Amino acid sequence: MRSPKDRHGETDDRLLCRDLRRMASPDHRIFGLDLIRAVAIVLVVLSHADDLWAVWFPYDPGLSRVDGVDLFFVLSGYLIGGILLRYTALEGVPWHRRLLDFWQRRWLRTLPNYYLFLLINIALVHFGLAMGLLNHNTLAYFVFLQNLHVPVDLFFFESWSLAIEEWFYLLFPLLLVGVAMCGVAGRRAYLVAALVMITVPTCLRLVVAPELVTLQGMDLYIRKLVVTRLDGIGFGVLASWVHATANAGWQRHRSIVFLVGAVLLGVAAAWHGEQHLWFTSTWYFTISALAMALFLPLLSQWATAPRWGGPVVFLSKVSYALYLVHLPVRHLYLPLMDGRSMPATIVLYVLYWMVCLALSWLVYRYWERPFMALRERLGTRLLRATPSS
Repeated sequence: MRSPKDRHGETDDRLLCRDLRRMASPDHRIFGLDLIRAVAIVLVVLSHADDLWAVWFPYDPGLSRVDGVDLFFVLSGYLIGGILLRYTALEGVPWHRRLLDFWQRRWLRTLPNYYLFLLINIALVHFGLAMGLLNHNTLAYFVFLQNLHVPVDLFFFESWSLAIEEWFYLLFPLLLVGVAMCGVAGRRAYLVAALVMITVPTCLRLVVAPELVTLQGMDLYIRKLVVTRLDGIGFGVLASWVHATANAGWQRHRSIVFLVGAVLLGVAAAWHGEQHLWFTSTWYFTISALAMALFLPLLSQWATAPRWGGPVVFLSKVSYALYLVHLPVRHLYLPLMDGRSMPATIVLYVLYWMVCLALSWLVYRYWERPFMALRERLGTRLLRATPSS
């Protein structure tokens, strides 16, 4: 069946593929999505660096109730979901070539930074410049097994979220192909795979939660495990499916959907904490991810950056590098903060952010982008006409 044509003669599917292609391109920016990344990384750095000035400005525990990592998960799922929807529509290209092209693009985007900072963190621990422990289990970090189903919490503590991302990149496309081989085609296969990735981790949390008695235990055995957290990215993938199948409603109801998401996020945040440990261990992650996914219809339509948007775009560009930079810098920075006056503490804290941002830009410009530039060359060898990702 052919898709209906718009007044310019293009099919809805072609328009949608063009829209998703532009969103995934590193050279095309959608300000609303940049805003999500910027807010996410600011929340993460603020929560991790609170002890730098905790003597004068006590940490607000409410800050951690809105998890910046969850924002990254949902946005990542939305973007890779759009890319995979385009791949399912490619005709005449063997599925294994589509998978290889998807993976090489994801891995060139994520792995160079990961392994660079894995080695940096090993060196910091080895020379006593950061907390941690090196032993034979360190090898797990090289294959993303540090938190697959049990925590190996030795060092490089922020890597837990990157392992979740990498396992999703590997498993979801394979699941999508498996569902398609069972006779479910196209976007229906995509929907089934997305629902599986949401349902299984949710059920696992319900199984594990009754055994947990502290917030710290929840953090290790639910929040930071791959098998219990894949659904955060799954909600983003599901949002891209809704965008593809109900594009008109996606745009028409974006404001009211955004408000519903804000209310749900407020409810999840209000019930987060030690006093509601079972909820925090189970449905908090579901409601939080769903709420964040409901922000996407509105923010994905905010294409042009306003005059004040330059810092937001910059933060978005360097967000991945900043996620990896800020904790090693914090380890080195902590001794400088001890016993300082309030003005000195404020100055040093501002300098901390400046150092982190400067190093993040250097990593982004001279390490991250050169690897990303290789993706098109490899892609043209795998596919005759490969969409940008």
